[in-house]
Amino acid sequence: MEPVITNNFPRSYIKQDYRHYRTMSMGESINLFDNETDTALYKHKITLEKIRNELINFGLTKSQAKVFIYLGKYGSKTASEIAKALQLPRTETYHLVNSLQNMGLVVAELSHPTKYTAMEMNTAISTLVKQEQERVNNLATKEESLSEMWNQIPFFVVETDESKSEKMQLLHGTGPISKKIKDMITSSTEDFKVYGSVSDVHRMYYSEIFDWVKESSAEFKLLISPMNNKPDFLEDLDTSKIKTVDTPSENKCFIINDKKEVLIFMRNANHPTRQMFAWWSDSETLVDMMHTLFDLSWEKGDSVY
Repeated sequence: MEPVITNNFPRSYIKQDYRHYRTMSMGESINLFDNETDTALYKHKITLEKIRNELINFGLTKSQAKVFIYLGKYGSKTASEIAKALQLPRTETYHLVNSLQNMGLVVAELSHPTKYTAMEMNTAISTLVKQEQERVNNLATKEESLSEMWNQIPFFVVETDESKSEKMQLLHGTGPISKKIKDMITSSTEDFKVYGSVSDVHRMYYSEIFDWVKESSAEFKLLISPMNNKPDFLEDLDTSKIKTVDTPSENKCFIINDKKEVLIFMRNANHPTRQMFAWWSDSETLVDMMHTLFDLSWEKGDSVY
């Protein structure tokens, strides 16, 4: 018997209900991972893909994340049911559920055949976070011993012009970029110069960058470009070391220390995405060029007080 279709529901829901009726009558199943773009379930598929990607960032494989999500939204299932629904080889499915059990994300029920149940999402995330913290803490306790063992091994590098060549590094994300900035501040003995927009400086203000600068003996200079209105947070900084310059663009942001290193933000705080990219180099030519740009801008700049 065909389902009754009325005009009281959107077409996408009608199609979804019809597909569900048709597939259930044929002994098949629909899941959130394989519905079509014009069905009501599709919006949930997009959301779950985002969740899956975050789980992958926590260390799960793509298949592990998919199995966990499936169990979390469809309830307890046997390995055979999981394999059929997600179109996975049965042998691989057993490995996946066992690995998820070992990670504390899935539990097995005492039944025959065995059924598997996913932990609640908040519990699963808490478990993954604790595991990551334990891993980091374990690595931290070994830092001294690993460094000592490493230093016991002699170096076999022969100093050549090639080994002294200029270097560059592409940094992705706030963590690696902040660490590089801290290293630059720590190693700086003469001067430390920052050029950026109000948004860039605002972001730095609410990080630890200016705290690190205060602890440094290097002379600090901050050039803001452009600055139409003076932000309140500048009152907490030494305004005698701050200047502004009027430019039509807010996309330039870079940091220089001791004419030795430069960090150029490829995607700064004004970029439409939140993910930052920065390019670090100790190229003498590049550092000299950016240092000259800063000094010329500083000479033309206006004081903020």
